[in-house]
Amino acid sequence: MDRFVINANALVVLQKENGEAVLVKGGITADGFEVLSTYPNGWLTFAYLKDYQGIWWFNARTNKASLFSQDTEAFHVVHEDYSSDSQHVYLEDKPVSPSDPGSFELLPGTPYFAKDKHQLYVKDSQHFHVFDEIDTSSAIARHDYCTDLDHLFHLSSGLRYANEYKYEIVDWLREHYPDIPGWWRTNYAHHADDAMQLTGDWYATATSVFYRTESGGGYRRDAKDTFHLVRSADRSSFEPLDEQFARDRNWVYFQCRIIREADPKSFESLGGRFGRDKQHVYYNGYRVEGADALTFEVLGGTEHLGFSRDQNHVYHAQYARTSQPFGHPDDVLQRIKGADAATFEVLTPSGSWAVDANQVYLWGIVNKKIDRASFTHLLEADPQSWAKDRNSLYNANGKRTVKGIDGASFVMLNRYWGKDDQAVFSFVTGGVYKTADAETFQVTNDQGSAEDKLFRYSIHDGAVRKKKK
Repeated sequence: MDRFVINANALVVLQKENGEAVLVKGGITADGFEVLSTYPNGWLTFAYLKDYQGIWWFNARTNKASLFSQDTEAFHVVHEDYSSDSQHVYLEDKPVSPSDPGSFELLPGTPYFAKDKHQLYVKDSQHFHVFDEIDTSSAIARHDYCTDLDHLFHLSSGLRYANEYKYEIVDWLREHYPDIPGWWRTNYAHHADDAMQLTGDWYATATSVFYRTESGGGYRRDAKDTFHLVRSADRSSFEPLDEQFARDRNWVYFQCRIIREADPKSFESLGGRFGRDKQHVYYNGYRVEGADALTFEVLGGTEHLGFSRDQNHVYHAQYARTSQPFGHPDDVLQRIKGADAATFEVLTPSGSWAVDANQVYLWGIVNKKIDRASFTHLLEADPQSWAKDRNSLYNANGKRTVKGIDGASFVMLNRYWGKDDQAVFSFVTGGVYKTADAETFQVTNDQGSAEDKLFRYSIHDGAVRKKKK
């Protein structure tokens, strides 16, 4: 059955399975109408359509078509929701830029990867992104793995370096691509067998530079070393700056990746994943857009969360797109919207609680339910971190509000105990003890012992024990 038809009123309609005809919104007409391709996705049907105006993409979720190309001569559907014209490759109706229609192709052996001369295209049922850290001229795919001559990548929540798993596909590559001079060949040009340590995790042979990582360590099991080739590194001028950053005469490197925008001459490490040159700030190898390099500072002790600021903004790390709209996902530094840089303060070593003049932040996210004026941080006892306001008691581990505690009357007695007017609370167990007599409850030493008018309390192996007097 034709899904898209022209009705008696010369309008384009979608014919549903139950016989109902629904008008296709967006402005497509019957003049020159043609169905170029349909793409079933579950019970929905998406489509590329055409009329005298140009090429349309039909979004089945909104029942609306959008005009996105007038290049009808060059336009063709590559596969499902990939298409191209003379200027762009499209995902649905969205142009990918840069893209090269002439070199665009789907990679065999996988439903996930395509490529052109600029980048890899990565698509699963939930997400789409492009990735430019792979040499697409030598890209080979096998299901959710993709490799070039030097590095192996794996698709999960995003595309990740997966060189520690090369053993999983090395035999397959040797069987199917024996003549390509990649890392699976015994005469590969950049084996790290004879690499010597420069400093920290930086290693080198006479011609190549590597960054070492460890993985798979555990109880009674040694960690496995993986040596990642630092592509394009100039061996004669290569200089490690610290554990994660290095440079040579041409480039700055974060681990094994090139930071293409960074200036080698002025670049400096700021510790952890942070660095800057004379113009820009970088985190995890990606430029922090809009950050002021001159006034930028890392808020000490919380590098794992990326807390930092400049004269205008406060930042923290999030797993997000490295660029918009199609950048691959990774840990990047993003602004905390609305944060006041002048008064922002991290209160705990873990970074669990932070404040500025107006708001409270829990793990870098504004918590609008907590009252800033009465907010007080109480205790940091990894992994627990406790705070209160006039309304309640809060635990940052799990972002939990403790039910049954009145924040206005709650007092912290020591690192084991607290109470409000009606109930006793243990910071060790996270439990509320309403049967304890709050009025007479008091601590008796700094090892967790306490008492009320009827009972004595102690803490052993993370549990509260009660004994009648």
